Amino acid sequence: MKNISLILNIVLLIAVIILYAKVFGGKSAPTGETSRTAAATESKPLKIAYVNADTLLANYTFFREQSEVLSKKEQDADANLQAKGRAFEREMQQVQQKVQQGLLAPNEIEREQQRLGQKQQQLLAEREQISRALLEEGQKINDELQKELLEKLEALKTAEGYDFIMSYAAGGQILVANDSLDITRRVLEQLNAKKQE
Repeated sequence: MKNISLILNIVLLIAVIILYAKVFGGKSAPTGETSRTAAATESKPLKIAYVNADTLLANYTFFREQSEVLSKKEQDADANLQAKGRAFEREMQQVQQKVQQGLLAPNEIEREQQRLGQKQQQLLAEREQISRALLEEGQKINDELQKELLEKLEALKTAEGYDFIMSYAAGGQILVANDSLDITRRVLEQLNAKKQE
């Protein structure tokens, strides 16, 4: 029994020595698929570029124009809803004054309360509908921007042989970048040229 244990320990020791020699010894030439992948990785460095997202959004003419149109619609809708809200408040005050002065019978008061309650619900529903419509329009603009941007970046990636094109934004994941990798200006020129056509 002692001999078997001794033999197993010797075999394990030899296996560990062989592994140690392979891992920490001289670099042997890799074989098969691993050697081609390693050689390709070692011989060709990654080609990386980035686009400054803040600059892109600020200077992409189409996006800026669409954002301004959407902002104007939001302001108009807000002003319209505020005017309707003020008119509703005046109407409530008038009914309240009539009630205080005793000009309305109990059944008229009940009708006015129901009418004003329905009107308030309509105003709230209108506000909800307008908010939803503006949100959908904003999402549509963002989706179109994303689609056009990805098409341009994919074409640039293929043409220039980039492995990665990243997005840089203040406070984002990339904290510092080399300015020579910035392709924002080229992407903007292509996007703005496409929209002018």
